[in-house]
Amino acid sequence: MLQALYPAGDAVVGALILVCFYLFPVAFYEIFGRKIHRRASTGLDWGTPREGDLRRVGIKLVGFTAIIAAVILVHAVFRIYAVHRLIPPLTAFIILAPFVAPIALVYFYQIDRRMTDPRDGYLELGNWILKRNFTPDWELLKNFTLGWAIKGFFLPVMFTYLVFNLPTLHDQFMHMSQGPITAVAFLAKIMVILELSIVVVGYSMTLKLFDAHIRSPNRLLGAWVVTLICYEPLNTIIAGSVIRFRNDQDWTAVIGDYPVMMWPWLGLILVSFFVWVWATAIFGLRWSNLTNRGIITNGPYAYTKHPDYAAKSIFFWLTAVPFLTAVSPWGALTASLALVVVNGIYFGRGRMEEKHLSDDPAYVEYALEMNRRSVFRHIARVFPALIYTAPDGRTGLENGHIPPHSAVPAE
Repeated sequence: MLQALYPAGDAVVGALILVCFYLFPVAFYEIFGRKIHRRASTGLDWGTPREGDLRRVGIKLVGFTAIIAAVILVHAVFRIYAVHRLIPPLTAFIILAPFVAPIALVYFYQIDRRMTDPRDGYLELGNWILKRNFTPDWELLKNFTLGWAIKGFFLPVMFTYLVFNLPTLHDQFMHMSQGPITAVAFLAKIMVILELSIVVVGYSMTLKLFDAHIRSPNRLLGAWVVTLICYEPLNTIIAGSVIRFRNDQDWTAVIGDYPVMMWPWLGLILVSFFVWVWATAIFGLRWSNLTNRGIITNGPYAYTKHPDYAAKSIFFWLTAVPFLTAVSPWGALTASLALVVVNGIYFGRGRMEEKHLSDDPAYVEYALEMNRRSVFRHIARVFPALIYTAPDGRTGLENGHIPPHSAVPAE
């Protein structure tokens, strides 16, 4: 079916179609269903708009053009990714530019008229480039630049992952009828593509209109280290020879040898991946690494902090199965230890996110509530390192009572 949607099996166009299939319905629901554009946190006033200021909008467009050019220049000069990895996002940019450019003109003009404070990163950068006589808000510029650095680093590789996953989908579909293992592998591939589509939209739609703008980027060096090590080009440390938790055999080749455990194992793989994708989809248009774009407390986040990392860690164990895929006890041991290290990296990511998000009072209250109500709260009593501590030292457990589980209210 996917191949029928785009000519000549063009995976770039196919990826753009998938992204649009997710973007448009969700954006429609956010605006007309949830009325999210009217939230005070957007910084927009939907009363009578002020008179348009073409000069200010023009300066913002200078900043917008400059930051996009800077992202392209950095990739061209420093070659963060291999050249073939940059071809899909560059192709998508060329395809979309004629459509996005006029939309951007209208968006900047209309949003500027409704911003309670029209000063933003685009205006500051534009003024700085034009060397206008003004005092820059360096803190605003730093956050703006860092936010775009995050987008500029992750969006190209996420889109490339999506593009590279599409061509194999048809072959996996054709082999799906060979048995439950190939069927589960196909369903997992579908969920990978869905998750990547959501992620691409998340990095693209950092817009006040959807209350999806970046409130603050994570400035902690530790957060950047444990995050970047999970993505290209640094993820070769995990997937390569240093922290190698996958053996030469794939889980699909060995799980069929254990018929008693095969069905529950396949079910757990699907459940863990479903929770992983659910934890991504619940963000709507706001998913991205290393940023605060609003605190999510519903969906799987109503039951635990970091459900995506928990599900992903479980999924890695279920699909790496080092104790089954290794050809020797030593191989099983080293792969298992490597997987423990990977789990530790994701634990570190969770902790670094908590330190960043703790600047937001809404997150502090949420995390304290999770100490009391998380599905993992009893495990946290055995392993206190899992307990969240607020900046003021509170854990929410000071009275020593952990009430029965109930989900925190949705945001």
